[in-house]
Amino acid sequence: MPEAAPRCPYCANILKLQPSFWARLGLKQDHTNCPNCQRECEARDARSMGASYFHWAEQFRYRLTEALKTLPILAEPDLHRALGNPSKDDLRLITSVDELVRHCLHHQRTALMEMSLCREATLEVVHLRNDITKASETVAILGTSCSESGAREWQQIAARTGMSHFVLYTYPAAKGAEPRVKRAVHAQANPPRRTTPTTASRPSIGTVLSTRPAAAAPAHAQHR
Repeated sequence: MPEAAPRCPYCANILKLQPSFWARLGLKQDHTNCPNCQRECEARDARSMGASYFHWAEQFRYRLTEALKTLPILAEPDLHRALGNPSKDDLRLITSVDELVRHCLHHQRTALMEMSLCREATLEVVHLRNDITKASETVAILGTSCSESGAREWQQIAARTGMSHFVLYTYPAAKGAEPRVKRAVHAQANPPRRTTPTTASRPSIGTVLSTRPAAAAPAHAQHR
């Protein structure tokens, strides 16, 4: 397993730590400046941020990779319908699963960063199904930032066009997320509960259930 790289606790940028002489002796905490946001942080905080970011990124990588395995190969008419008929300028052709995962990780960077900082951000991977056949057609990725940063949403949808070829549709960030994606995420988080019959209503073993109406009693028996 690759080692987690230290990251800036403020912007998640990868840092190169160079311990000072005093830090090697354990007499002083080492500090570093992020070249991206120009903020100073301690080396231990950068390592902790790197380990947390690596954990969430690898978890997302696994979930997305597993979800992509079950996707069917779609022809062009079905592809555009399943993606929501987007403009071709918003589509990106991908030639491998690893490339697809890298693009998604880059686009969902803010959600991953906030999750690494233990904020209430989420990053969901869910199948989108055909309305008629209910078969899985595409995979949607939905990242949501925490409420303190505006609960912004970043949506992407991936579809398979070949054994190792995909199309990635990045939904315009200003529009948030599509209702169908939100419904799929909600349905995945809240699956329908299966109810089992209670003991009183469950027939005992050997009981014969009949749909015939009960026969009326003989006339002479009714006058007794």
